[in-house]
Amino acid sequence: MRTLLRSTTLCVVGLMAGCSKSEVASAPTPAPVVQAPKTAEAPKPTVEDSGFKLSLVAPGYNGSKEGKVELTLEARGGYHVNQDYPIRVDFKAPADVKLDKTSLGKAEATQFSEQSARFDVPFAATAGAHDVVATVDFAVCTKETCLPDQRTVALALQVQ
Repeated sequence: MRTLLRSTTLCVVGLMAGCSKSEVASAPTPAPVVQAPKTAEAPKPTVEDSGFKLSLVAPGYNGSKEGKVELTLEARGGYHVNQDYPIRVDFKAPADVKLDKTSLGKAEATQFSEQSARFDVPFAATAGAHDVVATVDFAVCTKETCLPDQRTVALALQVQ
């Protein structure tokens, strides 16, 4: 309301002084609304897309201080795991979690085929809650196209 009253007052004063409309100061334009950028979602244990499913689990883990994390890439929907793409898995964990390996390639895969790839990594950890994160570079393909991708999955471990 104030802006409207101010604009009207400026126009009347400007016209009374003999100024043209273009010379009359216009009302200030409100600043554009800037939305905060969306924050990235925290990684989850499973990521699914039309061409693949990527998951990080600790099968059979019972909370003891030693276990195994298993990362699986499964091709879906007419796609296959690219056998020639330099697949790479990089694990990150807090200092309280000791992973046998933190970087793996095709040669370290427990299983690698056109249908899926699996990487098993033993770990030892101290008591507490710990997040294990895996960033995976991979490609799934059809006869017509290949989709190189990088995804991150994370697993919360509760060690007793």
